[in-house]
Amino acid sequence: MAVYTTYEAIGQREDLTSIIVNISPTETPAFSAMKKVAATGKLHEWQTDALAAAATNEQVEGADLAAASDFATLTPTTRLGNRCQILSKNWLVSHTTEAVSKAGRESEYEYQAQKKMKELARDTEFDLIRNTSAAGSASVARAMTGIDVSLTTNVNSTGGDLLEGLYNDMLQTIFANGGNPNVTFCNGFQKRQISAFSGPTGASKNIALADKRLINSVDVYESDFGLQKIILDRHVPT
Repeated sequence: MAVYTTYEAIGQREDLTSIIVNISPTETPAFSAMKKVAATGKLHEWQTDALAAAATNEQVEGADLAAASDFATLTPTTRLGNRCQILSKNWLVSHTTEAVSKAGRESEYEYQAQKKMKELARDTEFDLIRNTSAAGSASVARAMTGIDVSLTTNVNSTGGDLLEGLYNDMLQTIFANGGNPNVTFCNGFQKRQISAFSGPTGASKNIALADKRLINSVDVYESDFGLQKIILDRHVPT
């Protein structure tokens, strides 16, 4: 007796779930963490200033400032800036595509808009960290300077692995130059390097016996120069 199976039957409905799973990461740690201000020109500028180095300051009681040489020479501010970069994402959806029945979304236009906004945020994160400045022209796009390119003073070009001593030397350099570091952005490789820090001799980790976990991660590093929050960022160079 021949059995009529699904391989012969006609008219079976497709088994397609009404869900679309986006497998791409969308987090933008640096862009999300930074303060936002309005810019009104193609070149957004700001000024920095510094105080004179702390030194012994002893004056004779009742002394007069008689000569012009008694007055300190004033130092002007430093003018810095960055280019305002234009980022865009474009898409077209036909009226027919918008009208037909679809799985996983009601509106193709709105779905594509959400995707493009996420892509735009990821491009912003990438450029914010790794881009190189360009003034731009009628035929050349303006480009902002990223964090990685902007760092010129508090840097360490020593080759090799990110050892704990090297990391603390960098924090000390930042502190000596007037900074107060509290956040470290790093990729997966460097995050593992930091998690492997052993700490000072004799340091230990206390884990409750009932907590049956092997903890091999450092999310906050307490240094001589303050607590450092360690944040994973896929767009930071290795």
